[in-house]
Amino acid sequence: MVTIGKIPKILQPFCDAVRPRFSKPQFQHFGPLLLAFAVSFGRRNIDSLYASMQEKTCRQKLNDFMVESRWASDEVLRDAALFALMQMNPKKGERLEILIDGTGKRKRGKTMDAVGYIREAGTPGVIPGHKYLKTALRFRGVIIPWAIDIYVPKKFFKTPDGKDLAQRTGRRFRTLNEMTAEMLTAMPDNWARFFKVYVLIDSGFCNPTVCSAIREKGFHFICAAQSTRLFHVDRGRRKPKTVKLSTHVPGVLRYRGRNVELEPKRRGGKKRLFRLATQTGTMNGIGRVRCVFSKRKSDGSVLTLVTSDLDLSAEEVATGYGWRWEIEVTIKALKQHLGLGEYQHTWFEGALHHLHLSCLAHLTLTVVELTRLGKKAQRRNAVLQLPSTRELQNRLRAIVWQDTLRQLRRPSCRDEIIHHLERSLRLEEDVLDEAA
Repeated sequence: MVTIGKIPKILQPFCDAVRPRFSKPQFQHFGPLLLAFAVSFGRRNIDSLYASMQEKTCRQKLNDFMVESRWASDEVLRDAALFALMQMNPKKGERLEILIDGTGKRKRGKTMDAVGYIREAGTPGVIPGHKYLKTALRFRGVIIPWAIDIYVPKKFFKTPDGKDLAQRTGRRFRTLNEMTAEMLTAMPDNWARFFKVYVLIDSGFCNPTVCSAIREKGFHFICAAQSTRLFHVDRGRRKPKTVKLSTHVPGVLRYRGRNVELEPKRRGGKKRLFRLATQTGTMNGIGRVRCVFSKRKSDGSVLTLVTSDLDLSAEEVATGYGWRWEIEVTIKALKQHLGLGEYQHTWFEGALHHLHLSCLAHLTLTVVELTRLGKKAQRRNAVLQLPSTRELQNRLRAIVWQDTLRQLRRPSCRDEIIHHLERSLRLEEDVLDEAA
């Protein structure tokens, strides 16, 4: 088990970037708790996290920090994300992608706030749980968690606990589309002037509420469209032709499509063969768009992609939308390795703080790797492929153990004891050199 002591020197600038958001007592809990989320083994509930700490405090104070302490977790996550983004020294005109998706986690607590019904892969029907909305940035191939929130069902606000939540936090009922629009509106206004910003979303967010928010920020979107949508095809001076995508796409692909090989998303992967065709027109509530009709040769699946950037080619749209899958991979890593949704708090604030700490732990691992890469991560239009979350955790664990060994290396401690600890931990020499 990794025992958490002081914050390693490599992480001190990262923690200092968010220090103004906390009071002094709050920050004394935040630092070790963040490190415990990033490197501890097992579940990320209060008992497991407290067991891995060297803090001279009681478990109840740690629980109070999660549930009752009023620290702005959303602002802390944004500050940390901006710090990670600035570590790569972005240049004007580079491409920044915003990935948005929803997910859920099963919850069995009958008195837990904001529990609704979700669908889980491999489980028939619906089950009780919390539904989350996750937003992440992708820059130079690096995923940076930006925001996360819990969807609160409308029925919950009619209960006494829901009315109490509304009074405590000022929350009101919002649909997932309204929550998405608010996340986009809260993003920095200068991004549209500094970056080429593309929002990658699936068909569930292809609606007037989300697309209007994207256009108002000056961003572009690339999204999938439902096959039931109506599309008004441009025909020059003639009146646009209104078609239904489900019946229109097969003919366009057959007579106007062309076979294209797209580059793999990962190094060493195989090229993918698609048949692509494009048309420009208008969609109700979405505005003027370019449609890219895509048919995957391997299984024959057909997908309609829609973008507000009329200058993009079919290959650029198809390749750009393919990177939306990165948020699915990130959510999976957060759940498997960083305890996303493993809270047992009854109160809404405790669950929300837990979710943000999981995302902050992901940022912690990313910042450590970007610091190790140095100038390689700061090259314009560089394509970075960071190691897996498990490997990043092992590297940070080595750094934490090295700090623990330095604390033990006192005049009263014999070198033989330190050497025995190093051998028992089986830390390789190259890992120790990197950690140092």
